[in-house]
Amino acid sequence: MTGRERVLAVIKREQPDRVPTFEWAINADVIKAITGDMSFDDFVEIANLDAVMCKPIYLKKPIENNMLVDEWGVTRMICQDDYAMAMDKFSPIRDWADLEKWEPPDPYALHRFELMKQQIERFKGNKAIFVQIRDVFSNPRDLMGYEKMLINCIQNPDLVNALLEKCVDHSIKLVQISAELGAEIVITGDDIADNKSTLISPKMFETLFIPHFRRLIQAIHDCGLYIWKHTDGNIMNVMDMLIDAGIDGIDPIDPLAKMDLSTVKRHWGNRVAIKGNVDCVKLLTDGIEDDVIEAVKECIRVAGPGGGYVCSSSNTIHSGVKPELYQSMLKSINEYGKYPLDMDKLAPSKKAKKVR
Repeated sequence: MTGRERVLAVIKREQPDRVPTFEWAINADVIKAITGDMSFDDFVEIANLDAVMCKPIYLKKPIENNMLVDEWGVTRMICQDDYAMAMDKFSPIRDWADLEKWEPPDPYALHRFELMKQQIERFKGNKAIFVQIRDVFSNPRDLMGYEKMLINCIQNPDLVNALLEKCVDHSIKLVQISAELGAEIVITGDDIADNKSTLISPKMFETLFIPHFRRLIQAIHDCGLYIWKHTDGNIMNVMDMLIDAGIDGIDPIDPLAKMDLSTVKRHWGNRVAIKGNVDCVKLLTDGIEDDVIEAVKECIRVAGPGGGYVCSSSNTIHSGVKPELYQSMLKSINEYGKYPLDMDKLAPSKKAKKVR
């Protein structure tokens, strides 16, 4: 099977020829340490990953002190792994007057999809083509500022709702353009939880955010695309809500947030595709090869039967990940993930530690 065929089988909760693997993001320095000086797209090919991540391009204007302003009007500071963190004190939307004069970036700007077009031309038919967009939480958070957005959810929900309307309208246009270009799966990357629970109450999430989330999902499905939802943290209290909204996949099953892979497989594996769960915070940064192998075996052992599962890190391959451990993870997935699964081969070694 091709990578595309494997991923599409997983989304349909079917069994491919082997457990597929892909990542939301892979740090460029990790790729360089493994390959010498390859691009992400080159690495997708040489590492035999099953999907390629594409995304719309938003220009950023450098200002001062390692800060920049993006096309959304959000001031950001460059942090670890080149992550551009929104600076709350410069948030562009503080009240109704700000919202009324603010418009999201032009989704049809010429530069928006140039890189995606190249990736689709290269990988179409061989790798699953994902497009990364935001859904309902991250844009309001960055535009209003984290604290102010959470306060507004209680004190001024109509303002949050109106901002959500504009942001989701923009995301829907991105989806429509991506579908026309040849994307197949939308993966949305809004983190809505910490290690204990969701950042807002399930009731508020359902009342304020889920209607827009459903609207986006309906638009994605109307375009003939699938949706894979990404969020860190413990989302046990909203799993049913997310799945009922229509998602086709969930990523990652965060082990440090006490998200147990076997529990998720048992309760929701017949309704949604599952991706994860090799710990990228401790195991892939400070672990040893034998423990990485055991972690891969356990993930496949508990989530692989019957299909519907992608084995990957518990978030991303970030700059702290040891390249050799990531390579061990990939090698182990290929070795132990072939269907029909060999449960004897997947059994834990006598010295194995429990890996969640």
